[in-house]
Amino acid sequence: MVDWIMYTKIQEQKRHGLNKSQAARNLHINRETVRTYWDMSPSEYAVKVENAKTRTKKADDYKDFVLECLTRYPDMSAAQIYDWIKERSCLETLEFKERAFRNYVKEIRKEYDIKKPEKCRQYEAVDELPMGKQAQVDMGEISIETMTGRHKKIYCFAMVMSHSRQKFALWQEKPFTTETFIQAHVRAFAFYGGRPVEMVYDQDKILAVSENHGDIIYTEGFQNYIDTVKFDVFLCHGADPESKGKVENVVKYVKHGFAEHRIFRDIDSFNADCVAWLLRTGNGKVHGTTKKIPAEVFELEREHLIPVSEYSFAPAVNETITYLVRKDNLVLYKGNRYRVPKGTYSPGKKVFMIVKDDTVSITDALSGEIYVTHPVCYEKGKLIGQKRDERDTSKSLLELETLIQELFDNDELVKPFLEHIHQEKPRYYRDQLGVIRKLFEEWNKDAVINGLRYCSEKALYSAGDLKSSIIYLEEIRNNKEPAKIKPTLPPKYKGNNPPKRDLRVYEEALEGVS
Repeated sequence: MVDWIMYTKIQEQKRHGLNKSQAARNLHINRETVRTYWDMSPSEYAVKVENAKTRTKKADDYKDFVLECLTRYPDMSAAQIYDWIKERSCLETLEFKERAFRNYVKEIRKEYDIKKPEKCRQYEAVDELPMGKQAQVDMGEISIETMTGRHKKIYCFAMVMSHSRQKFALWQEKPFTTETFIQAHVRAFAFYGGRPVEMVYDQDKILAVSENHGDIIYTEGFQNYIDTVKFDVFLCHGADPESKGKVENVVKYVKHGFAEHRIFRDIDSFNADCVAWLLRTGNGKVHGTTKKIPAEVFELEREHLIPVSEYSFAPAVNETITYLVRKDNLVLYKGNRYRVPKGTYSPGKKVFMIVKDDTVSITDALSGEIYVTHPVCYEKGKLIGQKRDERDTSKSLLELETLIQELFDNDELVKPFLEHIHQEKPRYYRDQLGVIRKLFEEWNKDAVINGLRYCSEKALYSAGDLKSSIIYLEEIRNNKEPAKIKPTLPPKYKGNNPPKRDLRVYEEALEGVS
């Protein structure tokens, strides 16, 4: 209903000989509004105003419920109240549209002075992906009220198809472990009827042990699952959520759209209610970005998903274990004491012990930085490692680059090799240079330079690829069958990303051999 001033302005535009479209543009209002009042006389306008004052609205039947929701939960959205009305009345549709209901809720807020707390939420726009290409996973938690009036935490696993925005959510009463994380995937892929090509995750200790200079090392259980189901993984940088480029923050949507303000009875009924909400609202409403209904788009996307075979959870999935650094800069591991560089210790400092090729690398539990590598000791009660000076962080990147180039006798291939590493792994560049420098301590110069030439020829750009190439070429030179390069990690840490392969696989692919 327009006010009297706007009505008179519409009539003024008409008297000046303008058409409805011109009047709408001049007054910055909808053309349909202009059309409604264009031929209306002042007396007809007065009758319309009077009728509006006395007319009851269809939503008025639920006014008490709306007021109760807003009074108790001022941050509650009109969309959630609308959904609750449908849920509690067991109706698929209501007599009034959600758009009109939003205006109705605004009027209630204004009438009773119930302001909605402001929330600042930011998202990063990403390109639309083809059907079946990608899904993204989030995890979160929420504290909700129980039947007894107390509050408890429950935990959510959520997955969303990046193309259709079809969502899946699963709740449980305990924090997710590697095993329950995998179980959630199994249920999600059963819900979707298959899997996409690629999965995107935030970095979390239940799936990734270490960033390992950019070559991610996964927990044994999650690596086994990847190897079995065979999907590609994109793992976002730790403490850098913007690197995810999310289609949407699905966990927050599920928390605020479904879980918030609900009364928790038991986990089974909570999950059942969540499935119903997804059907009716989460996947059943027009998406704000795509302007399409996710469930309808997904019916097309489903045909592009890859079938998933049944997954066995035997042997049992081991959980990630961290080790504390002692004040004397030692780490107790399987009955032995392993040295770390002086200055590593700080209160509560935690590390991972990663075993590979009869060596154990001690890495920072947060950053993945490798502090030191020792030979594995299979005895008990031993002190492993020589006493070292404090960690050398004084050298600049430029100094390290210059040193590496000199070690390669300034070979023309070394500079572009380092530039590629810097471009692909900028966060781990210093660590990569350190690994390359150490190769000259472990191998003769000719072997390292030959490895560089091989990597340059095959477009392999990382310190790990360089080391693998050296091993591969040396085994060929010694007339040995090149061993399949595969990491050997302890049960809690097995697996890496990308999986280490026999370099012959790359040779054959580049030569067009199937």
